[in-house]
Amino acid sequence: MLIKNAKLRNNDNLVDILIKDGVITKIDSNIEVNNDEIIDAKGFLVIPPFIEPHIHLDTTLTAGEPKWNESGTLFEGIERWSERKA
Repeated sequence: MLIKNAKLRNNDNLVDILIKDGVITKIDSNIEVNNDEIIDAKGFLVIPPFIEPHIHLDTTLTAGEPKWNESGTLFEGIERWSERKA
């Protein structure tokens, strides 16, 4: 699959995105390949899917409350969430 004329975050130039077997293999301007499936993004923003296996939307309103997980460990994270839910 080739997505042409895509806008990426923090990039003013339009790019093409080449995807093989479900994996992005190349991002560049003006990629030329023989491909059955070409999508023209028409300058629209391309973002990761909303079904993302590792995204923490819950932390957008809870970051740092009641305290930051300063060690970065799972155990401290569990302790912080326990404090938050108490």
